[in-house]
Amino acid sequence: MKLAEIARLRLRVQRLALAAEKLAKPEGVVGWLGAVQSQEYQLARWSLGQRLAGPGVAASAVERAVASGRILRTHILRPTWHFVLPRDIRWMMRLTAPRWAPVVTRRHTQLGIGPADYARALDSVTAALAGGNHLTRPELGAAIVRGGVAVDGQRLAFMVMAAETSLVVASGKPKGNVQTYALLDERAPEKTAAAFDRDDALRELVLRYFTGHGPATVADFTWWSTLTVADTRRGIGAAGAALEKVTVEGTDHWWAGDSTAGGADDRSPTFHLLQGFDEYVVGYRSPRHPINLNRLGPHTALNTPSWLNGLFLDGQLIGWWRRVAGKSGPAVETSLLRELTTREQSALNKAVGRQLEFVAG
Repeated sequence: MKLAEIARLRLRVQRLALAAEKLAKPEGVVGWLGAVQSQEYQLARWSLGQRLAGPGVAASAVERAVASGRILRTHILRPTWHFVLPRDIRWMMRLTAPRWAPVVTRRHTQLGIGPADYARALDSVTAALAGGNHLTRPELGAAIVRGGVAVDGQRLAFMVMAAETSLVVASGKPKGNVQTYALLDERAPEKTAAAFDRDDALRELVLRYFTGHGPATVADFTWWSTLTVADTRRGIGAAGAALEKVTVEGTDHWWAGDSTAGGADDRSPTFHLLQGFDEYVVGYRSPRHPINLNRLGPHTALNTPSWLNGLFLDGQLIGWWRRVAGKSGPAVETSLLRELTTREQSALNKAVGRQLEFVAG
């Protein structure tokens, strides 16, 4: 197997390929991938939309799933913002947070947030959110200040992140375009009091990742999850025959096979407009090798946030795109690393149309 085939298989397995079997609901996408990075919320909606079935897929479908709590958004894994399912948030956090929670604790010390300060802040947050209240971060900050704890600088952000890590809060119903927080126990009540089983959780996360992202390496999983190599190998062993090893140019990769539409490939040329934090890009330690085989440019964008999003032709980097305000509404602007043929330009126009249709819906 060659690197070019790895890129092609990942498009299918991640449900990005147009010929691949799509998923019916936004929460189905999140469950399939395990967790979906949602650093830039508006663009993260598009990452889910691209993997959904049916014509006229719209951003509003993702908005409804987030507002209703069928999808939660929290700091987890590396940790950064991710979409995660209510049924997964607790075991996934308990499995991965011990790897990075000490960094949050150290940051508290650096910011002068003592244990007593954090305890008072957490009491204030819990009281402010109790009874189904959904508050923005500044609103939570005001509640913490009323409780006698300062929230200047980065103090508020890291106190709230610690509350997420402790499974006290997660995302609430947005207020317009502003994200909110809610009590996790109210947003997604824990249905059972079953004890956390780390080995079961490890096996589940390994299976979820390699099923939704494979073929991928052990190093890819450790990057994505922040777990150790030893944990990863133990999880792969526990998965048994559910995962298959393939060797790609001397490096072992793991996956669960391709169950999408009989292994159908997209007809070339096919374009994908992917946001910069899409799982196809950031779900691997070194994505540049399989997705930039032509070495047309760096795998990161033009060092400016507005050009963060990659433009891919048949799974390979071909340029960058960004959404801009046009005369008659939203438009897409591109920066290409080479000239396109007539057929390629037509395929790009179709991909741009799908993106704009999603945003408008």
